[in-house]
Amino acid sequence: MLLNRPRADELMDRDGIDAIVASTPINTYYLSSWATDASWGFGDLALALLPRDHAKEAAVLTVEIDTGQPQQGGGTWMRIVRGYARKPGIGVGGTQGVLTSEGLPQNHPEAVADYLREIGLATGGARIAFEDRGLGLDVAEMLGGAIEAVGARDFLRDIRMVKTPEEMGHMRAASRKTELALQISAEAIATGATCAEAERVFWSAAALGGARPVFLLITPYRPGFGRLDKTATLLPGDTVTFDATTEFAHYTSDIGRTAVIGMPNAEQLRVFNATRLGWRAALPHFRAGALSTDVEKAVTAAIQAAGNPEFRGCGLHSVGLEHTDHPHPNGGMHTFELVDGMVISCDLPWIGPDIGKFHFEDIIYLKDGQVEILNNPDGRLLACIDGRTVPVE
Repeated sequence: MLLNRPRADELMDRDGIDAIVASTPINTYYLSSWATDASWGFGDLALALLPRDHAKEAAVLTVEIDTGQPQQGGGTWMRIVRGYARKPGIGVGGTQGVLTSEGLPQNHPEAVADYLREIGLATGGARIAFEDRGLGLDVAEMLGGAIEAVGARDFLRDIRMVKTPEEMGHMRAASRKTELALQISAEAIATGATCAEAERVFWSAAALGGARPVFLLITPYRPGFGRLDKTATLLPGDTVTFDATTEFAHYTSDIGRTAVIGMPNAEQLRVFNATRLGWRAALPHFRAGALSTDVEKAVTAAIQAAGNPEFRGCGLHSVGLEHTDHPHPNGGMHTFELVDGMVISCDLPWIGPDIGKFHFEDIIYLKDGQVEILNNPDGRLLACIDGRTVPVE
């Protein structure tokens, strides 16, 4: 399943958490694998409740009409699925139902409070972690202060940092589909398309490949001039950078590449090769226990030592159900500790005003002390020649 239950147990024990309540599609899906089109699309229908005590049943709590809707995937592993907020005349899965709204909890706080009572966690000061802390305060008030409600947004990200085999299957697929869509977009550039046209190609190609396109940052740049408009006609020597993400089964990827119109010149090759060689030399620094900021410094120093002293810095972040899948309280980009089993992306941008703008970014998986690059490491630099792209290694 998606949920890494042993890690969840470990972190719940660490923080003294008796249960977690997820209330966004991402974390409801992660805890329970529940994902109907309605619950995902509307975003505030389904919740998942995971007790620390395995003897207490985990549960999905969702509006009654959603309880019988088709699942996007294999469905939830949780045996208990409870409906709330019945709409008169409509029952489970949209079937003909009773003509009353009575008999069910009518909102999130009531549904959660009722279930906590049922499994014996509504007394004794149980410590319940709520993704939506406001919901937690409402439930605590409804239960007369019998529980302690604490925030869980970054707590859930902490659990999600270590990926399960099922998650890795989704992430490998997302990386592959992002890479293919990016490649087709670059092929359009090679045939003479503008960046604005190639951007539309990316969105179509990703969808045709079975992914959901999320974003493409595509930037044309002319040495000696600077950034171009996306509708500009590209000339030999111009560079185009791609920073792309698609999702598969709601899991993201993040890959960056650079294309040069024509063959790259000697200076363009020099600085890009320095980035590539420095990146390879720095990979041993990607290990469990290292701090993200220390790894960023090591990568930067390695690229400078490899022949690009003007390289100024890189950006490290984890990847998963979110583009930034590690704890980042209040939206800040905080230092984090690398852990075994996580997936990381490292942005490597560089601009030389008279040389060009370059970028590459790989998806890497840390497992058992090894570093695995999930995407194809070839083709980080592409030459657009005779209507096609050619990898430059």
